[in-house]
Amino acid sequence: MIRGALVLESAEHEPERLDLVVEGDSIAAVGRNLDPAAHGVDRVEDGGGKLLTPGLINAHQHSHDRFDKGRFSPLPLEIWMALYNPPMSSRGWTPREVYLRTLLGGMEMIRAGTTMVLDDVHHGLPLHRENVDAVYRAYDDLGLRADVSVAYADKPFYRGMPYLEECLPAAFKAPSEHPVPTSAEILALWRDLASRWKGRVRAVLSPSGPQRCTDGFLEETWQLARDLDLPVLIHVLETRIQALTADLFYGRSMVEHMHGLGILDRHAVLIHGVWMSSSDLDLVAKNGAGIVHNPGSNMKLGSGVAPVRAMRARGIAVGLGTDNHNANDNCSMLEALKLAGLIHTCPDSDYARWIGAREALGMATAGGAACAGLGKSLGSLESGKQADFLQWNLSSNAFLPLNHAVNQLVYCEQGGSLERVVVAGQEIYAGGHFACIDEAAIMAEIRDRLGVMQRKIMDTAATGEALRPYLARAYDLCMKDSRMAPYLGRCNQPH
Repeated sequence: MIRGALVLESAEHEPERLDLVVEGDSIAAVGRNLDPAAHGVDRVEDGGGKLLTPGLINAHQHSHDRFDKGRFSPLPLEIWMALYNPPMSSRGWTPREVYLRTLLGGMEMIRAGTTMVLDDVHHGLPLHRENVDAVYRAYDDLGLRADVSVAYADKPFYRGMPYLEECLPAAFKAPSEHPVPTSAEILALWRDLASRWKGRVRAVLSPSGPQRCTDGFLEETWQLARDLDLPVLIHVLETRIQALTADLFYGRSMVEHMHGLGILDRHAVLIHGVWMSSSDLDLVAKNGAGIVHNPGSNMKLGSGVAPVRAMRARGIAVGLGTDNHNANDNCSMLEALKLAGLIHTCPDSDYARWIGAREALGMATAGGAACAGLGKSLGSLESGKQADFLQWNLSSNAFLPLNHAVNQLVYCEQGGSLERVVVAGQEIYAGGHFACIDEAAIMAEIRDRLGVMQRKIMDTAATGEALRPYLARAYDLCMKDSRMAPYLGRCNQPH
């Protein structure tokens, strides 16, 4: 039992002086002046001067580019994505390197209050099962809660964007020298992973985006998701060019296309949704899909500002994510919270419609849980829910003086007040130390290997630079296409 802490049960609640009882992996009780004996409590801690909040859920992250942090200033996604990690190149990561990069990103997330992450991992070619397993094992060893995918697209990269195939020389379209998994092999891999990882660390599905996948593969993916009752992570309408892509490829929006295929449902975790129209949002709401807002990467890649107010007004579950290490450059959910609580003041002059601190925190807690299909067990501090929570020191700079706990958590906190991170009732971080791993040994090993790992990245840089002019040419042709006109506004703000 933690007695007499300031407890924020959810983003909608006012914080109260309460007792919190943890039994096993769950919250057994939350209330005033609870009797320890009545709840079988064997240890009581003084919560005076502490704030307890639900853990933060990073609803969209890519751990695979942890060692690409800071390589680029802002670039459009369509140029950046193939430039930083050319799809025809192999970096040759070993399982140990994959394990270390996942641990490194996981530690960064935990230090900023993340208790769960939805990690959409691109392994590149060749796809080694040992590398895939290393990601799951890293999260398991950290004690973090994680939904982990193996991302896949069954179209060549140059067929996912208008004009790119015709701009690219034949050399860039040659078949890979590495074996490319078939869609059937990926579906079998996803099924096998789901049978092995179905607890705190769970396997989920990830077709990269509708425009990068065949309709048949998307339909098979959703059939598997329904069989296994798992989320499907899929990037949808992140950029203006993706909105144009849908017009050119399907003659309708990406959301309408998914609806027509019968794959817009409660399993769908739609990443970004920046360029969704009012009718798109109506379809998303009607079919029970969730959307993940990623303000940091949307800003850096110039994608626009997602219409979060319109999403929430329709009752859509909206989560919050950090996205790539190289398209955002860190994976701090505290930074994502602050950005989400500020960025929406820019496109809308009506301050009554601005997204504030409570809404941002709601996205980072209950919203992320709902997107993952775990709203009944995560996202708030309630009896019967999983004991995933954070303990903050109210004597620290961010909360001194304590004027408004939610506002100060969202707008002031940078991680210095975080004293403890608990996941499934287990303390995984406290007093600046990780409970489950030897951080000093891990960091020493990373430093020893860093030169080799950086060379693996830089060995592909020349290929990326060779691709750049063709990517830029295709991008320019898209921007000059007359059908782009509806998407050239500064922001997309349907109501």
